[in-house]
Amino acid sequence: MDAKNIKAILFDLDGTLFKTEAYQIKAWDEVLKKRGITVSPKEYFRYVGKTALEVEKDLVDEFGLNIEEGELEKEKEELILRWFGSEDLELMPYAREAMEFFSSRPGFKTALCTSGSEKEVLCKLKKNNLSDKFDVIITKDDVLKGKPAPDIYLEAMKRLGLRGGECLAVEDTEHGLEAAKRAGAFCFAIPQEFSIGQNFSKADKVLESLKDVVCFFE
Repeated sequence: MDAKNIKAILFDLDGTLFKTEAYQIKAWDEVLKKRGITVSPKEYFRYVGKTALEVEKDLVDEFGLNIEEGELEKEKEELILRWFGSEDLELMPYAREAMEFFSSRPGFKTALCTSGSEKEVLCKLKKNNLSDKFDVIITKDDVLKGKPAPDIYLEAMKRLGLRGGECLAVEDTEHGLEAAKRAGAFCFAIPQEFSIGQNFSKADKVLESLKDVVCFFE
């Protein structure tokens, strides 16, 4: 992979730019406890990086829940939006610097490719004044299938007018990495505390922070 051939960087959101994975786990924990189900935090780690609906399907299968499709997803999102609307949201190390570096790079495109809903994503970006840092924002609401399916990344490439080999994705989870690679993109993985044990063998590079991504292009 040659940095000179890359024309766009495609960022994941939770766990990559925003330190918000703990909120996601907490929300799932609350909706399950309402139904008398207790799951340890480590058991949730296997779901990190999937869309809420995909996680819901896994939970329904595992616990035999008799619910309407989207019921858990809706309750979980309502909690997330309430928390994100009232609390300060912490960025991952070097996230702001990385976004500013790539958004100001001449002739370079930036995209946000996330499994979150549009409401959730716009709430996060607005709270941190980052809404103008991306040429394209793709959420789960823009595609039929979320990560680990490649749809989110394929849609971003389509809107940017670029091929997979011209794009670099930055992900923090195995499921996100799988989505990016299936879309034909290069992918750098930056594992965080909730995904550190996942399989990143398909990544083009496994890095420690977003600072390393910037240094690669500098």
